[in-house]
Amino acid sequence: MARVSLEDLRKAVQAYVNAGGNSKQAAISLGMPRSTFRDRIDMAKVEGLIKEEEEETIESANLEVKRIYLKPTYKIYQRPKYKDVNERVLAIGDCHDGPDIPNKERFYAMGRYAAENQITKIVQIGDFCSMDSMSSHDPNWTIKGQQKPSFNEDVESFRRALEAFDAGLGSTVVDKHVTLGNHEDRISRFVNNNPEVSEMLFEKIYEILDAFGWTYSPYGEFFFIGDVGFTHVPLNQMGKPYGGMNSENAIARDSLHDVVYGHTHKRVDKSFPKIGHDHITIINLGCSLPEGHIEDYARHSVTGWSYGVYDLGIQGGKIKERTWIPMDVLSRDYTDYA
Repeated sequence: MARVSLEDLRKAVQAYVNAGGNSKQAAISLGMPRSTFRDRIDMAKVEGLIKEEEEETIESANLEVKRIYLKPTYKIYQRPKYKDVNERVLAIGDCHDGPDIPNKERFYAMGRYAAENQITKIVQIGDFCSMDSMSSHDPNWTIKGQQKPSFNEDVESFRRALEAFDAGLGSTVVDKHVTLGNHEDRISRFVNNNPEVSEMLFEKIYEILDAFGWTYSPYGEFFFIGDVGFTHVPLNQMGKPYGGMNSENAIARDSLHDVVYGHTHKRVDKSFPKIGHDHITIINLGCSLPEGHIEDYARHSVTGWSYGVYDLGIQGGKIKERTWIPMDVLSRDYTDYA
């Protein structure tokens, strides 16, 4: 049997998860024979990449959960089978932390807002950190490439950001989750060409998230709270982000549940009627960079970026209330971080 890379095995496991454990559908989604797909799943089990555990039904919520664990990275939570969920969610867009923004007060302000406003869950939808050290846009031999931070500098900056967030939360305990974005996925692209360091690099990020109590799901995967799906950016049938000036229209056309995402840094909040389904809500969170900050790659383009966070009220599993808090207001009212 030909050797299959760990990256290809992880893709097979991901397809298996997305198909709800249906190997036929998963094989079709990857465009490969079912026998080949089954062989890869068997290899993934041998490599210890997948373990399935059935958990008991939670009677109070009438919910049966099946979790599939991918070692040594993240937990994948399948879509819940119920909609009777009521939560107050602080939804945070692209933060793009990095050594080039040494002040971490915005993270403290987010944590303090959550602590003082009865937030029950926090979801950050990816590009939490920029990971510029892993950027392939500027080759290392160029002047800009040589100005990139080191991987350890990126990691230390991220640790300080989560430390500030934790300081803002204080003694408040709240569920925190990040749906990893394309900037965190830069590590995947780097280690695909340098497989010898794959687990070494990933583990650095996951160890920090674990240390500060954040759960995480992979780039492109939906994380559900009731019938509201959170992800960095929805991916189309070709595995590419939905794009275009009015991409939310295409997302709404193809979705049967509320969607909260980011990626473009431009805030959108729209409701779309669906035949036989009342309506769905599509929210783009904008970004949670410091007010007015523009990343280097976009300095001379038309941006129209929105800076802030959302306070979402999810009732009956759907988005019922939302409050937009601009970053300058958040910093003014919730910052006393040294």
